[in-house]
Amino acid sequence: MLCPHCTTQMQELTKTGVLLDVCPDCKGTWLDRGELEKILTRAREVEREWEDERARLERRPRRVDDDYDDDRRYAEDPRYRKKRRWTEIFDIFD
Repeated sequence: MLCPHCTTQMQELTKTGVLLDVCPDCKGTWLDRGELEKILTRAREVEREWEDERARLERRPRRVDDDYDDDRRYAEDPRYRKKRRWTEIFDIFD
């Protein structure tokens, strides 16, 4: 098949079961009849799998230690650090 844009012979590539015609010069990509439907069907399957996985994770019961990291955010914030004795000298500037 010739590229409709630059009239170069196109190469046929198969990617995940979909036949693509690709022009080596202009990098144009053309699909045969029914190939777009294959791509859309696979995209819907992947989206459905992702939504099922997300729903499964949302149903997961919370564990006791899930809140452990929530309290650690204060330890890393400099406003909540325990003050050292030698830094108390500079408190007059606050």
